Amino acid sequence: MAARINKIDGIATALRGTALQGHPVEEGPGHTFVVDDVDPGRLLDAWQAAHAAMPITGRWPVFTLPDGVAREPDGDELADLDQVARTLDPWSFYRRYGRDDVQDKEDVKRYVQAFLGDNMVTKAIEELTPPTTSAALQRWTYDTLIADGQLASRAFSGSEHLVGTARWHTPPRVQLVLLPTTSQWLAPAWVPYFEADRDNGIPALAAAIRQWEQRWGAALIAAWGSMLQFTAQRRPQPGPPAWELAGRQLAVGGSLQCEQWQLAMALTRGDAWFLHDRP
Repeated sequence: MAARINKIDGIATALRGTALQGHPVEEGPGHTFVVDDVDPGRLLDAWQAAHAAMPITGRWPVFTLPDGVAREPDGDELADLDQVARTLDPWSFYRRYGRDDVQDKEDVKRYVQAFLGDNMVTKAIEELTPPTTSAALQRWTYDTLIADGQLASRAFSGSEHLVGTARWHTPPRVQLVLLPTTSQWLAPAWVPYFEADRDNGIPALAAAIRQWEQRWGAALIAAWGSMLQFTAQRRPQPGPPAWELAGRQLAVGGSLQCEQWQLAMALTRGDAWFLHDRP
């Protein structure tokens, strides 16, 4: 990795010959640089160009809203955050998902009828033996679906928007921020995310991003305040890996409006992630 570029003309030179050539570059807060006038409709192309230039710039690119850099961390803060991100278990903090409310026989019946059909109700009642919990009902649903391809296809119909970039938010105006680090898990030191800011969870979010990079090749593309968008190089296998990843994304993205089994199935079919946690 080359030394980090700290001058506007150096950034402009590094982006020459890419999709970002000619875009205005300005100094931003917290020792960042901001690349402006990016077409929101070509967000991924622009990010890929900046990411490909990272060996030259020494800077991780992330899209934000205009004026989206909310903090200016100093060197000691970044060193502390980096150390914590390498040692902290983020899932001791992000535990909000996984409801344990009781589901009686009628609750199970209604849920199974809605998602799997009438002919699966008897099987559910026999295998779950209500009363049960919402978490157990969700997991039973997922295990039942991945064991039956035709049933899974029918149940997942209508949830295709969960796959790929279909749910990605596209603001009318964006800026590409080049952070003064190549460690993407330090991005929360500059850019806000509602869940982490609300609960003082910045270290946990940093640790989660680092784990996702290591395990799934996840890359943070955009941070819109209440939304995070990633791409991933590797997909989880159906079963426990996909189920675990879906649960963790629902914990970090508490405003995602889907069932855990739906997200688990989507994660095995696409390479784009979307997290959402709103006020």
